[in-house]
Amino acid sequence: MVELIVVGEGQTEETFVRDVLAPALSANRIYASARLINTSREQRGGALSLERVRKFIGHTLRQRVDTYVTTLIDLYGLDTTFRGVTDSKGQAPAARATRIENLLHEDVIAFAQCRPERFVPHVQPHEFESLLFSDVSKLCELEPGWRQQSHPLIAARAAVDDPEWINDSPHTAPSKRLEQLHPRYRKVRHGPVAAARIGLDRIRAQCPHFRQWYDRIAALPAMHAQRPNIEYTS
Repeated sequence: MVELIVVGEGQTEETFVRDVLAPALSANRIYASARLINTSREQRGGALSLERVRKFIGHTLRQRVDTYVTTLIDLYGLDTTFRGVTDSKGQAPAARATRIENLLHEDVIAFAQCRPERFVPHVQPHEFESLLFSDVSKLCELEPGWRQQSHPLIAARAAVDDPEWINDSPHTAPSKRLEQLHPRYRKVRHGPVAAARIGLDRIRAQCPHFRQWYDRIAALPAMHAQRPNIEYTS
């Protein structure tokens, strides 16, 4: 059995891990569970500075020596304290995410002083809602009346090579497009249910960066316990 901790931003990611990701990974004998970074009393996500993320992940890695840790955080709105966020602007979404992931890996491993293979960073371009554009018709089955409002969503998906290219403007990011639906799209309520209805196979087929991450964590090997990490007080 492989134990994988998925560090997320809020309740949407927590529910997605529990209801969609974990059941799929269990077929590979990978036990996945979510941990939220406490960013507010309501744990609604946001305000993820590099320092807060690095410390949270680093302390999680130090708690045990036989677990893997990964992340499920959005590229959209990512704090500029993360290395690579500013200097990668203008690059393709997956290239930006990969650069930020690589730098985050360096930062976390330097802080945690653990084996580098134990941390598998993932930054989703541009945000969780991009995954739901993998099948707009399935998404619009969730609420009466959404099907009649699906044309702008279908057009947004058709305008890009894959859903991860739907842009990160404050007005046209995936979540902002969905907020135009009536009844209102609610991230925690609708997001994980839509993802489950669409299915991981469809999402992986449509979202290359997500697919690369999923395939990597689905192939994690069992880890033999080694001597405990040295504790540092950064």
